Amino acid sequence: MRKKFTLLMVCILCGISLSMAQNVTIKGLVKDQKGLPLPGVSVKVKGTNQGASTADNGTYTISAPQNSTLEFSFIGFKAVEETVNNRTTINVTLSDDNQQLNEVVVIGYGTTTKKDLTTAVVSVSSKDLENQPITNPLQAIQGRAAGVQVSSQSGKPGAGISISIRGNTSITASNSPLYVIDGVTSRDASFVNANDIESMTILKDASAAAIYGSSGANGVVLITTKKGSAGKLKVAFNAFTGFSNFWQEQEVLNSDQYVGLMRELGYTSFGGTNNTDWQKETFGTGKQNQYQISLSGGTKSGQYYFSTGYQQDQGVVAPAKLDRLTANFNATQNITPWLKLTGNAVLTSSTSIDVGDNSSVSRGGVILGALTTPPTIGIFAPNGQYTTIPNAGGWDNPLALAFGSDNRNRNFRFIGAFGAQLNFTKDLYLKSTISTNNNRNFYRYFTDNFLTTYGRQERGVVRDNTTREGVWLNENILNYTKNVGKNAFTATGGYTIQSSDWKYNNNESTRFYDAAGNPNAPSVALTIPQRAQWSKQSYLARVTYAYDSKYLFSSNFRADGSSRFAKENRFGYFPSVSAGWRISGENFMKENKTIDDLKLRGSWGKVGNDEGIGDYAYLKLYSVNAQGEYNLQNPANNALTWEKTTQTNIGLDLTMFKSRITFSADAYLKKTNDLLINVQLPPSSGFGSQAYNVGAMENKGLEFTLSTKNFDREKFKWTTDLNFSLNRNKVTDLGSTTQSLDFAGIYERDAAVRVVTGMPLGSFYGYQFTGVNPATGAAMYADTNNNGVTGSADPGDRTFIGSAQPKFIYGMTNNLTYGNWNLNIFFQGVQGSQLFNASRIDLEGMFDSKNQSVTVLDRWTTPGQITTVPKSLRSSSENSLTSSRFVEDASYLRLKTATLSYSFGQSVLEKLKMSKITLFATGYNLLTFTKYSGLDPEVNVNSANGPSMGVDFGTYPQSRSILFGVNIGF
Repeated sequence: MRKKFTLLMVCILCGISLSMAQNVTIKGLVKDQKGLPLPGVSVKVKGTNQGASTADNGTYTISAPQNSTLEFSFIGFKAVEETVNNRTTINVTLSDDNQQLNEVVVIGYGTTTKKDLTTAVVSVSSKDLENQPITNPLQAIQGRAAGVQVSSQSGKPGAGISISIRGNTSITASNSPLYVIDGVTSRDASFVNANDIESMTILKDASAAAIYGSSGANGVVLITTKKGSAGKLKVAFNAFTGFSNFWQEQEVLNSDQYVGLMRELGYTSFGGTNNTDWQKETFGTGKQNQYQISLSGGTKSGQYYFSTGYQQDQGVVAPAKLDRLTANFNATQNITPWLKLTGNAVLTSSTSIDVGDNSSVSRGGVILGALTTPPTIGIFAPNGQYTTIPNAGGWDNPLALAFGSDNRNRNFRFIGAFGAQLNFTKDLYLKSTISTNNNRNFYRYFTDNFLTTYGRQERGVVRDNTTREGVWLNENILNYTKNVGKNAFTATGGYTIQSSDWKYNNNESTRFYDAAGNPNAPSVALTIPQRAQWSKQSYLARVTYAYDSKYLFSSNFRADGSSRFAKENRFGYFPSVSAGWRISGENFMKENKTIDDLKLRGSWGKVGNDEGIGDYAYLKLYSVNAQGEYNLQNPANNALTWEKTTQTNIGLDLTMFKSRITFSADAYLKKTNDLLINVQLPPSSGFGSQAYNVGAMENKGLEFTLSTKNFDREKFKWTTDLNFSLNRNKVTDLGSTTQSLDFAGIYERDAAVRVVTGMPLGSFYGYQFTGVNPATGAAMYADTNNNGVTGSADPGDRTFIGSAQPKFIYGMTNNLTYGNWNLNIFFQGVQGSQLFNASRIDLEGMFDSKNQSVTVLDRWTTPGQITTVPKSLRSSSENSLTSSRFVEDASYLRLKTATLSYSFGQSVLEKLKMSKITLFATGYNLLTFTKYSGLDPEVNVNSANGPSMGVDFGTYPQSRSILFGVNIGF
């Protein structure tokens, strides 16, 4: 027994001795690509816990088995593995793992890497679109892209989005960017399913957008959808459900307070003895549901991606609702080594039910109706009809405005493209694509002859209209690429032709019953079908050159011909040039241990605009009246030509501390000349307005972005992304005959916005409110022209009283990951903007029988009283003129999204044979910090990127949402 034990011990000791004898001591030096030593590099024996790290001079020493593998890893560098193979000295050079710089960026008619960009471009990835209750993917850009201001015109389901890229360049022509969806151009992108988008790239400066010529006058948003890849079939399923409500309400008078005010105004009847909370009755709880499934896969010769989804958004104000079905397909197939086919299609079908906003209760506004309808009345009268506001001549309550009529819209959108790429050589190819963008819209309004006042007056109303628009585009692009040594050269040339056909038909019928209530043959209004067409023909070219990735150059040229102008002015010519210098690539920067990449870039370019003036603005046009007679509507103007915008940009890109800090800064000057303006003609001309090339505008601004990797550990990671931008807009010329232009009309009062030379767009114009006369209780207005007359008796006292233009906009995203948990927090803000709160005219005007805000409890009632709220004044607007009294600070900081998610680990996924399971909860518009007294500071009655910006008049506010969802992959 002892012999056996002794033999066993000898074998064990021999084994240990043999094992120790196989270990070798390895020494070496770890450097970066510049030849500089790297301290703190982790050196580990693969598959064990045995390791070491490099010293300050980059050297290391480690003991390892002769046949083992060493792993070298360091933040910001690609990991390297080296087999020992009996070596005792192993020197390693680590290369930068700067994924941001090597990221492929989509640009016009091609791609490039981020490090080779010479223009102002910003991208938003699919991660920024995930897990949000958005029906419009453009909402995801808000606060995430410097220089891009995104505004929601309304918070109701399916509401429009306004985007301004580096300010507004036009007054009455279009200020909206061009959208290019997988190569298909569009003036709208709201119909695309956000889950199908891989990235959105915004071309901000003229040099980047000039390749699109006139179409890119206001910037370009390139939308790239997800693609398939070679390998096994991949299945993904995404779903969420949630609820929403308004984040605040407004205090209004209760029944007793309302009756007291009405008696003061001289009314003797008050509608009843109820104490109805109309906000509680009108503002409910919204619901959001979304489901999407996608399939992708392929081989080396061809890939495909298909998805279908359903989204439902039930508004906080019923019955507002949006139902949307989407389908997306794209595929590529290499037929031969020299022929490649591509195809893609997006199909969207949506149905929406609308509720009226952007107006007072007297004009059918549900939001303002919920605030101004007297609490003394109930929802229904004894006969089953909706109640009306007392002493108001038949204004219905807000539920009548919401439910008393059927107001719905159906939309079908199809965009598709088919292309063939012919490879002549490995460096030269020709790609030809034909695409179509078709839109069908069907609108129907119905109200019966019983429930509502309007329906009873008209004895039933039916309206419907149909809009059909088809745009087709053929693009032929020839591309040549050649790399020789340190020289990289590309040349692109192309020819495109585009055409549009738009048709509109509308019908209206009333009087379905006679005065006695008996069925009657309806009265059909005279309507005339409308049709418009336009076409464009373009030539484009681009040349890029780079030497050693240090000296970068790019030049574009495009010639556009538009049918919207007479033959002699049809073509516009739009050149651009840009250059970049990678300073970090120079020899004198190689010793720098702090800066990884430093690039200086500059660009200049010119683009044009022919949008927003109509398709026949240069022609003599006639209209047909009810008697069938032709009346001259628009005199001929053959001199009409392109609106032109030139932009100069200087930028700097910096990466530091092994990619831990990335910084970018841009400064730009943008000037627009020959503005296309629908000039308001004098009454003596007999015409309302006509398009002319009049005046000029200027935008100048600064943009900054900063990304940091605050912590980058194995279990805990924390990154922060910041962006900040400011823009200063100014109208510099309106021509010799146009002194001013008025916009943003307020019902029964002066317009709120005036455009004049020397002032920015969105400048509020009105009387300067100076307080309340303690003796009379009348509103006092400044006598700015010193003629002794004030108020409405002297319109000459009106002056500029504020501006809707923000001083700056910003956004901040923090992303924290601990193990399988992730928390993403995104703040978005606007500072220095103002809103003309026209809702307060109805809520604090005290001129009729509408209910009022509790603010009027401080109204003037007795001589000598000091207050800022004038006295009640029945049937008079004198105390509530368009004035500075209603201009408010609309700055806000909003916790836009906060998402907490948990992703199951690999061991669980392998057991379930799945590739991904993520559970998440998202809050949207969770917190809002603002001094604005209205329901929401992020609203606009009119377009937020036009001259009428900055007015809130009963606009549907943004809602606050809570979602719960899951993302699954197979």
